[in-house]
Amino acid sequence: MTTTEYTQFEESCRLFENNTHYSSLMCMKQCGSCPTASDTCREYITESELLMNREGLKNLCVQPIGHTGKCSRKFNIFKKSKITEKLIGSIDHSIYTTPGNDDFVFKNRGSRLFPFVLSGTEAKKIRNKKIKKKCSIPLKDTSTPILLAQAYLDWLTFVVNIVDIKEHLITSPTNNTIFEIIDANKKHLCQLFNNRTIFDTNGNTICVVTQKTTTVADFADADRDNRVDIRDNDIQLGHNVSRNDCCVSIHGENLFPMSRRGNLIIGERVFTQDIWLDELQAIVSAHRP
Repeated sequence: MTTTEYTQFEESCRLFENNTHYSSLMCMKQCGSCPTASDTCREYITESELLMNREGLKNLCVQPIGHTGKCSRKFNIFKKSKITEKLIGSIDHSIYTTPGNDDFVFKNRGSRLFPFVLSGTEAKKIRNKKIKKKCSIPLKDTSTPILLAQAYLDWLTFVVNIVDIKEHLITSPTNNTIFEIIDANKKHLCQLFNNRTIFDTNGNTICVVTQKTTTVADFADADRDNRVDIRDNDIQLGHNVSRNDCCVSIHGENLFPMSRRGNLIIGERVFTQDIWLDELQAIVSAHRP
């Protein structure tokens, strides 16, 4: 990864941070603590290329502008139950935490705001299978405070529109403004992606690839360990532009719910481009002339 490529990545962050739609809906003040790196981490990556200016990053508040009470990076809209406990954990991991890793260089589920970020190329230079350094997070999985707030609102927009979610939501007057900004964001996404169907005809959340209506159990099943009992309908954090080392992917207007099967179908293709659909049509035509 060259300095030029890191600059390209940073420029993509700045570009998406200028999205005024999200800043017009959410508080966006700093909240919580910032992830820190140990001195040992610094020793491991001293000789490597490094994404800069990431010390002291904090999450931003996603509450509606003018909200009362404390700032928070999450919405308190779910009733307490085993299902919602798992759902909330799934949301937190999807948005604010990097995917699982082996700890040799990249941390296993580190904060997306962790200060030390390395590309795959740079990670290989310091990788040693005898030492778990846990000193960085992958460049392709990092983000910024503004972009995480955007991503959270988008993901919650899809969660709140799951067909059987209502019984799990706290629909008190206190939360009315939260549901209003979620509804406004839903309209924004539908208008922006009007060349694709991202909700069913009743406004329910779907796997945007297979077009199947999703359920709460597809997002989080309290009776099943979905790491072991894997199903095609399990919803994953899908991207319009896939994770890569050249452009940030965790930001508003880039995340979609995709089932495990849907993710396999689309692969690394861009969801809003027709290449993957043309490929599927060609395959069908070859088998059914």
